Amino acid sequence: MPPTIDPTFKQPAPIANLPAPILFHPLKHHLGYIKNFIEEQVTGTASAVGTALQSIGTSQLDFYIGALSPVQIACEVILNLQHHNLLEAELYHAYLTRTGSHYRTINLSDNTDWVLRWGTQPGRYVHLHPARYAAQTIRVKATSLKTAIAAIIAARREAKPVTDLGLINKVRGAWLQLPPLTIVTPTEGAGKMLELLKRE
Repeated sequence: MPPTIDPTFKQPAPIANLPAPILFHPLKHHLGYIKNFIEEQVTGTASAVGTALQSIGTSQLDFYIGALSPVQIACEVILNLQHHNLLEAELYHAYLTRTGSHYRTINLSDNTDWVLRWGTQPGRYVHLHPARYAAQTIRVKATSLKTAIAAIIAARREAKPVTDLGLINKVRGAWLQLPPLTIVTPTEGAGKMLELLKRE
């Protein structure tokens, strides 16, 4: 039997906007979605931004930089599972556990690899994230990603450079409850993510 689903869990908006049964966190894993999030949050509240960014967590994660939208990714996965008669929960769970690994890898139309796992949220049992070191993905630290997103939003609100160390440390403390940085460079950590998110 599949693991128990938590009936009390409330879906975050970006997840709820994807077709069921997909569970995908675009704020953790999708460059295009994050750029749109930044644009939308320039006029939002600091508390709302901080709450959203805390959902990214604290570990390392794999970050998709390709052209497919979250909805396109979700729909391709659904069509693939339908084609192989694996979309029903019981069949999907049996497929995942058949080899003892509890996950599978799927290749999408842009030749990127994605990991399928079991999701334990109501109606969202197809848990999806980019495969580690796959094409069109990079591996990043969650704290670096959160810092870069927060810094860009704050810089646009206050009309300051995104590389302003004082501004970066201000949002790290107030929005993210993280300690200050002593330096930011464009080749690593938060500075590298700032460079990526600033690109058109």
